[in-house]
Amino acid sequence: MSTHSSAQPCAETSHATDSITNNTISDAVRRRAQSLINDRTIDAGGRVWIRYALEINDGPGLAELVRRADAGEPIIDDSHLTKVKEED
Repeated sequence: MSTHSSAQPCAETSHATDSITNNTISDAVRRRAQSLINDRTIDAGGRVWIRYALEINDGPGLAELVRRADAGEPIIDDSHLTKVKEED
C-alpha cells in the first residue's frame, strides 16, 4: 500500500468545555445523589431515576431530582398513571 506524502497530519486539539453543552455535575450534587441512591427510605422508583440521571450525566435533571428528594416531594409524579377514567 502506498503512502501519500502530500497529506498533512491532523493537529490534535483538546475539546473546549462549554457550560451550556457540557452538563457537569457538581461534586456536592453527585455525593448527595449517591447518598439518596443508598437511602432505602426513598422510593425505589425515585432511586432508579436518580441513578439514571447520574449515569447519563444529566446535571440539571439530577439537581432537580435531588432537590425534590431533599424537600420531601415526590421525585417523579406518576399519579396520572393510576387515575381511573370515569365512564359517562
